[in-house]
Amino acid sequence: MKDKLDIMVPVDFTPVSYRAIEFLAFLMDKTPINTHLVHVIEVNSAEWAGSVDASETVNKGELKQKQQLAEQKFAELKQHVDFSFTSEVLFGGLTTVLADYANNKSIDLVIMGTDGADGWLEKVSGSEAQHVVRYTNIPVITVHKNAAITPIQNLLWVADFEAEKQPEQSVATIKMLQQLFDARLHLLQIVNKEDENRLNQLKGKMQDFAEQLNLQNYELHLHHNYKVPAGVRSFNEVSEMDLVLIGTHGRKGISHLFYGSVAETLVNHCIRPLMTYHLN
Repeated sequence: MKDKLDIMVPVDFTPVSYRAIEFLAFLMDKTPINTHLVHVIEVNSAEWAGSVDASETVNKGELKQKQQLAEQKFAELKQHVDFSFTSEVLFGGLTTVLADYANNKSIDLVIMGTDGADGWLEKVSGSEAQHVVRYTNIPVITVHKNAAITPIQNLLWVADFEAEKQPEQSVATIKMLQQLFDARLHLLQIVNKEDENRLNQLKGKMQDFAEQLNLQNYELHLHHNYKVPAGVRSFNEVSEMDLVLIGTHGRKGISHLFYGSVAETLVNHCIRPLMTYHLN
């Protein structure tokens, strides 16, 4: 593990974006962190030439005013928090800018608040957090505006343990979080009616998964539900999980519209903080 973790928190200075800082506080208590707070002023990429002055077709006065306001808010925030941070005001498309910043700064983890999205909006455009999850290869912890934030004692890892090969770096991040908090790891497989006759087989696959990854301090759970997101929510309602972990295939474009992503659905609706990571 690095001497200091580099963590990026996108902020738009709304209360929900500060929820990420609430969660970050638990990590700060456990390990040294370089905190990067990033505010993105969205600009059409076709009009952006790398700086406000060089971009001829943008409203320079409006963008400079937004930049000054963001810098002022960062200065005010420094007066109200008890930790140091690097602040950046960037221009461009939200997801592209955040992904580029994360890659350029070797960010280990992204933490962001989300209002979520519902219905057709969720299927077509989704929330900003969904887009960041979809386009960023770094693990992302999202904190829904209504999610309960508690000290991390139990980690819930949701997967299809028969089919999904887990990326080494993401597994290392999960183990790091478990070690930092001395937490119990709970592996959860959602099962439906078609799985009723092979529960022992599923449990065996979960055990194999845990042994192959050399997991420690863990429990195995099978939970019955027709849909994974609903199953995760109902499991959380009767248990005391503090952080949910799930992989995503990061589907984009038309395949995302028709097939969706279980992880991204949970970003919008999870009642606990949620860490997503790319499976491919």
